[in-house]
Formats: sequence, structure tokens, C-alpha cells
Amino acid sequence: MARIVFDLDGTLVDSVPSLAAAANALLAELGRDPLPPAQVMGFVGNGISKLVERVLAATGGVPDVGHEACLARYREIYFADPVTGTEAYAGVRDALAALAADGHGLAVCTQKSNAPAEAILTALDLRPPVDGFTGGDSLDVLKPDPAMLWHAADQLPEGPVVYVGDSETDAATAAAAGVPFLLHAKGYCHVPLDSLPAVAIFEHFDELPGLVRQVLGAEPGRA
Repeated sequence: MARIVFDLDGTLVDSVPSLAAAANALLAELGRDPLPPAQVMGFVGNGISKLVERVLAATGGVPDVGHEACLARYREIYFADPVTGTEAYAGVRDALAALAADGHGLAVCTQKSNAPAEAILTALDLRPPVDGFTGGDSLDVLKPDPAMLWHAADQLPEGPVVYVGDSETDAATAAAAGVPFLLHAKGYCHVPLDSLPAVAIFEHFDELPGLVRQVLGAEPGRA
């Protein structure tokens, strides 16, 4: 049995519509034009402060009220409803159930602030089977610092660790921790997928339980 740790945004869930809606609500208050969701997707992956920084930079820079005021207002808008517009990727629930049935412990390690991340996991019926959780407020570091990954993994029973993510940040986190990395191809990666040190790349979550078995080199219950 192993510890399977997942990133959240772009890995288990597509949250860009909700993140973009909150960004555009903030921009409307600032008197700025909205950004297309595809552009906001390019800003995801390094935490909420970086997201707001990039949104402001793309629309004229930091306003007179300052970055911190904009960040606080974005938090208010997004935290009020992080779920609407956010959906689990096809096959996620079945894959998590299959991994849990194989005896693996499941955790999430995300840059997203704890409150919206946990609200999403609950609302989308992902927790359980997800047990462990480390969010952007859990430690004083963010990924790719491997401390985040180990904080999530250490909440699960002992066993080898496999990390599942969608981005260059996730790949760097797995490399820093010295654990195998499985790459979700339909997430928010900003570089060519084949440039990342993944042991496998998958497009649909139907593939994931089998890939985990291959990585562990054993049948369920014997890892």
C-alpha cells in the first residue's frame, strides 16, 4: 500500500472558471476590462497572491490602492463561493475509489488557500476518500518546497509516496522530494509536457489506478 498525494487545481478539478469569475469581478470594481478564462489559466499554479499579481499586471498594473488591498478583495470575492464553476475532471471519483479500494492512502497538496480548497473537496464529494490535506495556509512555504508534499503524505499510513500533478511546479516538487511523479495532461501546465520528469503522462483518470500499480511494481495490496 502506498501514499498517493494529489495536486488540486488542474489535477483533480478544473477551477479556472471560478478563479476567472472572481478575477473579473475584482477587475470590474477597478474599472478594468475582463480577462478570458484561458488567460487566467496561465496565471494559476503559484498561489493566490501570484494570481492576483498577474491579473493586475495583465490589465494595467497595480492600482493606487495597492496589491494587498486587491488581494484582500479577491479573497473576499472568491472565498464567498469557490465551488460554482469548479468541477472534478471526468473519472476522478472512480479513480480515487479504485485507489482507496487497492488499499492506498490519499491526500491533497495544493497551493490554494485552505478554506476554498477544503470547501471544494467537500462539495465535489472528494473527501472522503481523500484523507490527508495540506493547503496554501498550512505551512510557511509553498510548492516546490517538498515540505508541503511531506506534510500531506505524513498524514497517511506509512508507505511509498507517489505524487500526481499537472504542472512544472508539481514536477519540481516531486523531484525535490525524490518521489515518482505522474502528470495529468489536461491541466494547467505552461511548458511542453514531455519536458517534465514524469514517470508517466495520462489524459484520463481511468488510466491512473493501473499507472500507480506499474509505478509501485506490484499488484494491489502487495506494494
